Amino acid sequence: MKRLKYFAYPICHDEITLVSMKHLNIDGIVFDLDATLVNLGGFVEWRKAHEEIVDNYLELDCNEKTVKACSDKGLFTMLEEMYVNLQEKRGDNEARRVQNSAYEILSSFEEKGVESCTLMDGCITMLDWLKNRGIPMGICTSNSTKSAISALQSQRLRHYFQAIVGRSVNFRMKPHPAQLEECFRQIGVDPARGVMVGDSHKDIIAGKATGAYTVGIPVYFTRLELMKEAGVDIIIENLSELPAILEGL
Repeated sequence: MKRLKYFAYPICHDEITLVSMKHLNIDGIVFDLDATLVNLGGFVEWRKAHEEIVDNYLELDCNEKTVKACSDKGLFTMLEEMYVNLQEKRGDNEARRVQNSAYEILSSFEEKGVESCTLMDGCITMLDWLKNRGIPMGICTSNSTKSAISALQSQRLRHYFQAIVGRSVNFRMKPHPAQLEECFRQIGVDPARGVMVGDSHKDIIAGKATGAYTVGIPVYFTRLELMKEAGVDIIIENLSELPAILEGL
């Protein structure tokens, strides 16, 4: 997946291995998954998943006009708005039942994509650098927890992370901060002493809402103007640049 060139602080692999072991001024770090650490989305049939989820909502007697209005806003906005609508119209228990069925459909498509997913550039070296310094790490993703774990295992990344908080009815998805707050809680870190790294303005909005330091790492579809409007603290071009940023905090 192509990264979006913006501005950065490039360091080569040798420089990463030579950086000092001085104490970092952070207590933990949370990453988005897709298009941040791995390219999963490039291998998921999102359009087909969207269509099947729309059909599923209709089969479960959701209002056709409401489904269409939400669907027109895109897959993940549809999921968020349909859940809110279902809670208002049917109550929490029924909303959870319907939404879980939609999430299961989407997760099945993500699982198929795992078979072909790849690492983003600089990922392993950067994660090793953090692990060697004992920094707790978590994943906060709009993918399902199941597909996130599968993707991490397929790339031999699972052991780096103390927490994985994926899409579920228990926490509103980014840009709402609930998922990210839960991830920081699970790794035992005060968000004000933490860092959020992601490719989307939604990652940045969630990070700022928790009080975390935010690092944007754009890809070709990143809405860069929205990332800047969200108040991103710094934008990098490659994961290999993250150690230098963290040492400077």
